[in-house]
Amino acid sequence: MNKLLVFGGNGFVGGNLAKLALEQGWQVVVADLAPQPRVEGAKWIGVDIIQPDQIWQAFEETQPDAVVNVAALADIDRVESDRELAWKINVDGARWIAKNCARSGSAHVFFSSDAVFDGVQGPYTEDDLPNPVNFYGVTKAEAEAAVLASHPGAAVIRISLVLGLPRTTGNSFVAGLQEKLRSGKEVVCPPDEIRTPVDVHTLSACVLELASNRFAGLLHIGSTQSIDRYSLTRRVAQEMGYSQDLVKPQAEQQEQTGRAPRHKKGILDVTKARRVLNTRLPSLDETIHRALI
Repeated sequence: MNKLLVFGGNGFVGGNLAKLALEQGWQVVVADLAPQPRVEGAKWIGVDIIQPDQIWQAFEETQPDAVVNVAALADIDRVESDRELAWKINVDGARWIAKNCARSGSAHVFFSSDAVFDGVQGPYTEDDLPNPVNFYGVTKAEAEAAVLASHPGAAVIRISLVLGLPRTTGNSFVAGLQEKLRSGKEVVCPPDEIRTPVDVHTLSACVLELASNRFAGLLHIGSTQSIDRYSLTRRVAQEMGYSQDLVKPQAEQQEQTGRAPRHKKGILDVTKARRVLNTRLPSLDETIHRALI
């Protein structure tokens, strides 16, 4: 493995992934709509993944050994109201990237989500059937099927909540929380939404390992423990040196108007990942600590 092409590489997860790949000796090409900011040392090419010809041009120009697709319209509330665009990016774009990977013989890792599940039961294994409660989850479930049909040798990873600081830009829960706490603002979090977080450094290492080994199929990646978002936010605040008193539980009646439904129990069973990966999946305490590095 030598050359890595990262679709969505200017975002929070993509930027961290690109940085680690460079440190491991990969040649990294970031394919993204936004030219700035970039990870130093990575080449950038402009690609709109709803344009199939631009995707193919990226493959022609790059000749990648491995391809990671972390590009998505991931704002769950926006996805609910802008379904046509979400489908083009999250499903059609994912399909075209996977098809080009199969055509070029590239290894492929596609990012999916625990939002494919309804969150009623849990923990969820790779064998559990998707049953999403919002349109974002629908697009991810459809994309999973499209990717594996287009490229049976692809790895489809499901994640729940990624913790860490951005190397470029993007939607980082930790960075947003830090900014609010620094300003002394209260942060309201749902105590009934359980997630299986993973720090971005561990996640990036897992992705590069899967790409190198050409793992195929579904895989859940997260810490070895799950936690509700309210308790998690309090623990992250404390780790950053802020008062936990600024973090308040969201009452049920405080649900925001126009907010898309969320799955409650995003509890991912990571037994399979612990078996097939050399990268060690951390405990919850380790995950929180590593997220702030």
